[in-house]
Amino acid sequence: MPHKYQSTIDLIKEAIHKLPCVFPQERHQEMENVVAALERDPDAKLEDIEARLIEFGAELWPYCEAHEAFHKIHGAEAEKRLIAGKLSPPSRVEFEKFVKQGGDIESVRQGDKFEHFFSPEIRAEIVAAELSAHDEIHEEMEKLMAGDKRRDFDALLASYREKMAAIFKKIGELEALGRKPSDWQSEILDKAKVFREGFAYIERAPSLDDVAREIQYYVDIMDA
Repeated sequence: MPHKYQSTIDLIKEAIHKLPCVFPQERHQEMENVVAALERDPDAKLEDIEARLIEFGAELWPYCEAHEAFHKIHGAEAEKRLIAGKLSPPSRVEFEKFVKQGGDIESVRQGDKFEHFFSPEIRAEIVAAELSAHDEIHEEMEKLMAGDKRRDFDALLASYREKMAAIFKKIGELEALGRKPSDWQSEILDKAKVFREGFAYIERAPSLDDVAREIQYYVDIMDA
C-alpha cells in the first residue's frame, strides 16, 4: 500500500534521480536509504518529508546546474555534430536549419518549437538520433568531469554553491520577516518554503531578485 504522502516522497525520488555521477556516491546512497525508510514508516510526518526534500535539494541543485553548464561548454557542439551525423541528408538539412534558428538540443524531445518545426517523420528520426547521441556525449562528459576537466567542473560547482548561498541568505531574510506578527505571517513563511523547495526542481529555482521582490512587497503592505 502506498504511503499516505507518497506523492511527496516521489518528488524526492525524482530530485535524487537528477544527480550526476560526480555527486558523492556514498551520500547518494544515504539519500536513497532515507527515502526508503520514509516509505516504510507509515507514521512519517509530512513536514519531516518536506524537510528532507528541501535538505536534499540544497545539496543536489549546485551539482545539477554545474553539470548542465559543463555540458553546454564542453558537450553541446559535439552533440549537435553527432546528431547531424546520424541523420539522413534531408533530415540533416532541416535539423541544421532548426539549430541555426535557435533551436535547443535539450528541447529536442519536448517543446512546441520542435513539435511544429518538423514533419512527424523527420521528428521521429531526430528524436532517435538525439537519444543515441545524448547517451554517447553524456558518457564522455562524465569522464571529463571526473578526469581531465575536473577543475572546470569544480569551478562551476563552487560558483553555483555561492549563488545558492546568496539566495538562501535572502530567503532567510524573508523568513525573518514572516516571523514578525502580522496578518501575512503564514503566507510569507509558506512562500519562503516554496522558494526553498524550488532547489529540488519542484518549481523553478528562485533568483535573488525573485526573493528580494517578495520581501519588498511584504514590507510595503506591512508598512501601509
